[in-house]
Amino acid sequence: MPTKVSDEVMEKWKTIRKKNTECSSMTMKMGTDDETIVMDGDIIDVTPEDLAEDMSESSPRWILWSMKISRDDGRIQQPLILVFFSPVSCNTKLRMIYSSRTGLLAEALKISKVHEIQDLDDITTENLKKLHISSITR
Repeated sequence: MPTKVSDEVMEKWKTIRKKNTECSSMTMKMGTDDETIVMDGDIIDVTPEDLAEDMSESSPRWILWSMKISRDDGRIQQPLILVFFSPVSCNTKLRMIYSSRTGLLAEALKISKVHEIQDLDDITTENLKKLHISSITR
């Protein structure tokens, strides 16, 4: 089944890349046709903890974060971090659909590393920073 990334997702991606805020996110999901990755809302300035409170514990989503990270050497980075939220409580078929499209989304957004999270409690500022730093220091 062919999959594409919607024009809206690509436009929002261009916007979030240029944002200079402490923490912004855009959430994406599969469209009703199961062939198109679409936005699930808009770009919002929110902490990971606050976003996790508003998310469903049973629906997979992709979340692209733009987050300021202070490094030990004093540098400040603002990477894009792609998270694939794949809750264990979600039905297996839906998890497989999302999982099979994750690579396509990462390629379209020019993100080399995708971090899978299965529990909303793991969507925290500190955890996202650790995931990012561990992915660039390997």
